[in-house]
Amino acid sequence: MDLIFAGIIGFLAALLVNYLADTLPKGERPGRPLCQHCQSELTWRQYLTFSPCPHCKKGRTVRTFATILLGIGLSLWLWNAPPPKLGYWLGILLLTYFAVVVIIDFEHRYIMISTVLVGAILGLVIGTLLHGVINTFLGGLTGLGIMGAFYLLGILFARYRARKRGIDDGEEALGLGDVYLSTVLGLLLGWPRILYGLFFGVLAGGLISFLLILALIATKRYQTMTVFTAYGPYLIFGAFLILYTPQILTLLSGR
Repeated sequence: MDLIFAGIIGFLAALLVNYLADTLPKGERPGRPLCQHCQSELTWRQYLTFSPCPHCKKGRTVRTFATILLGIGLSLWLWNAPPPKLGYWLGILLLTYFAVVVIIDFEHRYIMISTVLVGAILGLVIGTLLHGVINTFLGGLTGLGIMGAFYLLGILFARYRARKRGIDDGEEALGLGDVYLSTVLGLLLGWPRILYGLFFGVLAGGLISFLLILALIATKRYQTMTVFTAYGPYLIFGAFLILYTPQILTLLSGR
């Protein structure tokens, strides 16, 4: 019965993630359910029963069902192995938040102010519970400072790229939203764990970008200085490793 309950919680959390990822990008606030294809409004019955859109006749995307399966799986995992201090309920709440940010950033290349504000509240509350007020604020300032420096370097790179190509397309190597997100993650991880979180996030982002470049070269579609990717998901991946797999920190500390 416990596993069934955990599976139901994961299913409901995934429904919430899909709903927020579908509606928030339109106006920074939840609203009526929307079709993922034509952005037409759906009734709650149509949305919750996964019915095809009555306007464009298209069904739900793969992301919808992948999120549900992943939500159920992660909920069962958390129920059986809740992370120390965080526990199951805070763990599932934080994963729900992470999932919303990741999906929106992947699909829209945008970290929303509304999600940053919610994340800041979560970061202050959860961070204080995990490692106290001082380390929480130090972590937030560290995340802001480090990624703020990378953001400024990214602006310089974007200007150099625009001069070389003769076109300014407005692309940024790192967005200001990534800086805000790093501040939120700094609050959650605290000092000095934000350093490890950023390290794993930057490492993952660099590795995936490198593999993407190799794939584009292999398919003869690569052009110099034209490969950009959403960076928020990788930053969240780094924070996830630190918060949900604490044995990594044990390995790093050599204990």
